Amino acid sequence: MTPQHIVDVLLSRGWTAEIVDKSQVNDLVEVDSAGLFKCVDGRLSDHPGMRGPKVLGGVYGIAATRQVMDLAGLGNIVDEVAQAGYVPSVHGDQHAHPAPMGCGFFKLWSLGELPGLEAPSYDSEQGQSQVLGAGGVYETLEGDHSESKVMINLVAGTTLEPKTDQRFVVDAWVTGVFDLDVPTYLTLAAETVERLNGPKVAQLIVG
Repeated sequence: MTPQHIVDVLLSRGWTAEIVDKSQVNDLVEVDSAGLFKCVDGRLSDHPGMRGPKVLGGVYGIAATRQVMDLAGLGNIVDEVAQAGYVPSVHGDQHAHPAPMGCGFFKLWSLGELPGLEAPSYDSEQGQSQVLGAGGVYETLEGDHSESKVMINLVAGTTLEPKTDQRFVVDAWVTGVFDLDVPTYLTLAAETVERLNGPKVAQLIVG
């Protein structure tokens, strides 16, 4: 999919979307090996590793896009992410009960609320345990959502760090690293934002 094709699809879904060059995004940074392979959630974290790729639900995004529904498969994805040089992770927050259900993407997936995608065979606590047992990280996000836009980043090896002025960050270039179907992944991203009543405003970073 070209950037313009992505914009056109978003516009057809009722979004506002534009393409911006990386030179116009002054806080775009290179990913580093200490950064979490973390969720697109815009809230601040209790973990310092914020210069890793931002993916739907962290490692859950790969599992869902590939329709890997079991704990063993999730564990294999944790290993795959680590071998690619990233710190695999999932998250919860301070509000959900149980806490790991604080990931909006996993909540929608686990409840079967993402069209065309079956629910996984495990719950949030089992998923958390599997990720930790396979050497991944669990982070706790702070506060409430106040994202004003969705940043879809197509510049390989870069990301945006969470900040007080929240935005969802979708580092879509990871689809190439992990051989994910791009339309499937980006549709899941759009569905997630829409079903969480997030902002239907997107900027696509190219360059």
